[in-house]
Amino acid sequence: MDNSQDTHNAPDTPTEAFEPDPGTPSSPSMEVDVGNAMPPSQPSKMPVLQSAGASTELNEGLESGQARSMVAEGMHFVGNAELRGPCSVAGAVDGNLTQAMGALVAVVVTETGRVKGDITAQKISVMGHTDGVLDSGEGEVSLHDTASVHGLVRYGRIQVNGADLNATLERATVKKTGT
Repeated sequence: MDNSQDTHNAPDTPTEAFEPDPGTPSSPSMEVDVGNAMPPSQPSKMPVLQSAGASTELNEGLESGQARSMVAEGMHFVGNAELRGPCSVAGAVDGNLTQAMGALVAVVVTETGRVKGDITAQKISVMGHTDGVLDSGEGEVSLHDTASVHGLVRYGRIQVNGADLNATLERATVKKTGT
């Protein structure tokens, strides 16, 4: 009787040691079952998602201190946010969006965006749904044909393009200099 084992059909197959290539630095050997795939190798150091120099490219064209903000479609943000740069809302916001002191901010509520709260910004553009105060002060408000606006709109300039508008409109008093 032959005592040799058929390694292709044996349920408990022996293991073989894996040795790294001679050109790579020495590392401990790893055992892998015969016939099984090698496990993925671990990198020697953690990957970097973005280098320090690349982060400035994202904010190119923005004044210093500004940062872009976005509530993407499918996201639901609850709370108040102080904005230092442009903001786009494609998801849902339950809370107030307010521009930071000294900042000039533009807020866009896209067709899929919903804001239940107040928006205070130099420029406000609505294509989605808002319920609350839209306050641009002496700035401008644009309400597009897909917009549904409820509450109060305070503006310096306003443009309404067939929006569903159920709001009180209040023109901000323009401060005259030298008078």
